[in-house]
Amino acid sequence: MPSTANTAAESAAGSPVHARTVEHKNAVRAWVTDLARQSGAAEPESLARQLTLLLDGGLAGGVLDGDPAVADAAKRSARALVDAALRER
Repeated sequence: MPSTANTAAESAAGSPVHARTVEHKNAVRAWVTDLARQSGAAEPESLARQLTLLLDGGLAGGVLDGDPAVADAAKRSARALVDAALRER
């Protein structure tokens, strides 16, 4: 199954597939923003942007490297971002 990044990169801008991919990315970011807001993050939109970038990178790294350590590294990075965002409030 192709990743969202692959689908976006391989479809023409403005096409229905590209539009649906962008819609999905926006829905995921909105969901993570809502979770960040509920957790009391000082800047929920910023935290959501950081976490979704990490998610994209973790998915790409996992596919490219095929190394289970990628998931652990992503988890530690996410924890550091969340901890920092909650300290700032």
